[in-house]
Amino acid sequence: MKAMILAAGYGTRLRPLSYTVSKPMLPLGGRPLIAWLTDSLMAAGTSEIIVNLHHLPRPIEDYLPAHFPNIRFHFSFEPEILGTGGGVRRVRAVLEREEDFFLMNGDTFQRPKLDDLRRVRRDQNALAALTLRHTPGGDRYTAVWEENGIVTGYGQGRGQSLMFSGSHCVASRIFRYVPDRDFSEMTGDVYAPLVKSGAERIAAVVNDDPMWFDIGTAQRYLTAARAFGKTIGDSVIEGEVRDSVVMDDCFIGRGVTVENCIVAHGVEIRKPMTMRNVIICKEDRAIPRDSNYKFENGFVIAPF
Repeated sequence: MKAMILAAGYGTRLRPLSYTVSKPMLPLGGRPLIAWLTDSLMAAGTSEIIVNLHHLPRPIEDYLPAHFPNIRFHFSFEPEILGTGGGVRRVRAVLEREEDFFLMNGDTFQRPKLDDLRRVRRDQNALAALTLRHTPGGDRYTAVWEENGIVTGYGQGRGQSLMFSGSHCVASRIFRYVPDRDFSEMTGDVYAPLVKSGAERIAAVVNDDPMWFDIGTAQRYLTAARAFGKTIGDSVIEGEVRDSVVMDDCFIGRGVTVENCIVAHGVEIRKPMTMRNVIICKEDRAIPRDSNYKFENGFVIAPF
């Protein structure tokens, strides 16, 4: 079985943190997010994984083969981001030889029931089977409508909608429908038109696992990290850290209080101070002199 992890995003809403670490490499419970996703794929019998890359590709390219020697990895670097559909289309030659393959978002912690997803897709001969969950409210996610295990529509509607939670099992015939252009999205350009026309069946598996986290913003990442319990990396803590993430190689000195913060790799805070609700990064050439950031004592502070 083959799979693809979509890991090419910029992480714009996590800046300045994402200038120096990509979302798939953010630590959760002492391991990068992408390691947990790879665990799930391995448990479902996956032996070959493609990862599309754009922003900060090298750490992912280095980490995965070193920590998962029994998996064959292919890395698809995109000079320009191609979207979920375009990214899959670019590696068609690898994936279309399979009956089906798994596709997972690389910026969401999830524990999908991949065996169930594959079984449902095959039993129904569906073009794809999607993992859905009930929406947390608001309009942050595209609404998905489902009836008796079949996706019936996208967008506004009546009643309790669901949302796509980041994993699919996709039949190889998907390539008949992915637009023949560089950029495209699976939902808007493939699934939604097919559901509307009735040309193909899109199946659904609902999984409301509480251990599901979209880490697209600083506060959501903090929430996810706390759920794992381990929020302090290999660092020296002499001050006070409350409800915060402190990554590896940091120093929090005496008289320093850090509350509801994300402290990125390598930050040293030696001068007594109190910081709340901010991202703190080591000063780096990759971080622009943005007016929303405060530069002092070798680190960058950004509110969230």
